[in-house]
This record gives sequence, structure tokens and C-alpha cells, in this order.
Amino acid sequence: MRIARKDPSGITLGQAPMPEPAPGQIRVRVTACGICGTDLQENPGAPDTPEGFGHEIAGVVDALGDGVRDLAVGDRIVLDSATPCGRCDACRNARQELCTDVQSFFFLGSFGFADYMLVPAICAIPCADLDPAVACLQEPLGVAIDMMRLAEIGPQSNVLIMGGGPIGLMALALARAAGARRVFLSQGAGRRARCALALKWGVDAVVPPEQVTGFDFGCELDRVLVTAPPKTLTDAFAVAGKGAIVSFVGIEHGEGAFCRFDANAFHFKKLQLRASFASPALFGPLALQYLREGVVDGKALVSHRFGLDDLAQAMAATREPDAIKVVVEP
Repeated sequence: MRIARKDPSGITLGQAPMPEPAPGQIRVRVTACGICGTDLQENPGAPDTPEGFGHEIAGVVDALGDGVRDLAVGDRIVLDSATPCGRCDACRNARQELCTDVQSFFFLGSFGFADYMLVPAICAIPCADLDPAVACLQEPLGVAIDMMRLAEIGPQSNVLIMGGGPIGLMALALARAAGARRVFLSQGAGRRARCALALKWGVDAVVPPEQVTGFDFGCELDRVLVTAPPKTLTDAFAVAGKGAIVSFVGIEHGEGAFCRFDANAFHFKKLQLRASFASPALFGPLALQYLREGVVDGKALVSHRFGLDDLAQAMAATREPDAIKVVVEP
């Protein structure tokens, strides 16, 4: 089978033996895998040896390990990138988000930019009715849902979303569905497809990042959702109104993982910073429901499709002005 790996020198597409599922695992034939922003990043702390990648996955059950129930060969599914075990103290105390025995294909070294992969069976969610390229959006949509949960957005909220990638655009759709009074997006004009979709989905204004701190929003921002690198938090705290909640999912490595801000101003404004890390994932079925009902228009998000042999081209395409979400279909 084909499998893609990456290291600091780039991406290689090679061959690997067909994996056999152990007890409690399934083998999945990948039908779609979305490219996440983290797939584009270089982590200075990562090993130099090539590693598999790709975690936004739709597929078909191809083989069952011993003891797997409630799934059958041929079932169309999507995957949680990580799933709570349901057995640890945190899970049993209704704190699944703090699970201490998370189940994930990450721990198996098996990923979605491949023809086949091994997965803990508990990570599979049945999904037979959606285009796989749309279905695989449930993973990043779950991230947007978690951001919304932590930000507590409602009909009185004035929201700024910083970062107009797929997760930021999904958060925009969810904020509108939640009845937010006003919703703004900070996004560079060079990403014209993302800006155009934001306007189509009813954003009040698209603000270039370099203009955010001087922009007249015409209201006090009480909710800020940050899907951009950590350094963006400095501007988020500056524009947030008194008592605002800032929900954050941005990731960067090396020096980019750090930011500097005035902690006194943060204190006097009574701001709250809430880190959203959707591992384990908690909202896969809800994300699929939103995609089915059109609360989030998945078809509008998928701008490019590539085969696995063209993965390097697909990765490059994510940076193009007309790119929103790029999906690889092995």
C-alpha cells in the first residue's frame, strides 16, 4: 500500500506492508483526508526520521480485529482523531475532556495520508450518507464546536474571529447559528476565497490583521476566537472588551509558541483566556449533524481535491488565494 511520510526535507510517498488489526482495532481504507494547518508546520522538536501524518479522515472499514463489535467490513465511517476511553476516573466523573487514557491512531503511528491505516475501533463513527470529502470535515468542525462551547457565545455576543481558515470559517457559521449580534473576521485580503465565503456567510466585516487594533467595530467585543498563531493573542487582548472571553486554538512551534502581553491590562480588564484543545474529541456526531443539516456548508468549504500521488501539490495548494479546504482522496 502507499503511505506518505514527511521530515524536514519534505514529503515522500512510499510503499508499506498491509497492516493487520490487533484486538480492538480496525483497518480502514482511507477515502478522504483533509489537510490541516498543523500538517504544514515544521516542528523543530520532531524527530528527523520520516513520519506519517494526516488526521482528518473518512474511510471504509476494511478488516476487524478480535473483539470489535458494532462495526462491519464495508461500513462507511469517519474518525475521531482521539477518543475518551470511557473507563478512567475522569471519564466516569463526566470529565471526558480530561481522559487519562485517550485512544488514538496517533499512538499507533498510523495516519490518513495512506491507502490504509490502523485505528482503535472506538474512534470510528458511522457515516454512510455524506460525501467523504465533506464527512472528513467533522474533525476540524469538532474543534470549532469546542471553541464555541468554551466561549459561551449567545444572542448578545459581539464576536471577533481571528484567522479565517476552515476552523475560523466554521466558527463564523456556528456563531451566526447561535444568534450572535455581530460577527467580525480578521483575515488577510490575499486569501480572497476565504474572505468571499465569510462575506457570503454573513460576517459584518473582514478586517485585515494589521488593522485590527485600530478598527472601529462599533461595539464592545465580548468574545474573541483565536485560530491563529500564539502571537495573535497580544492583539486579541488589546481589542477585547472588559470581561471578554478569549477562546484559543492556535499552534506554532519553536519561538512562535511564545507571546508577550501586558498582564496588568489583562487583569484590569478581567479577561478570560480559555484554551480549546479538542483531544479527546467530544463532538463528532454533533459535527456530522451540523454538516447534514447545512448549519455548516461543507461543500462550500472544500475548494480543492487531489489524489494521494499529488500530495505535495495538494500541500502547496493550501496556500493559494483561492484555497479554503484542500482534501486528499486516495
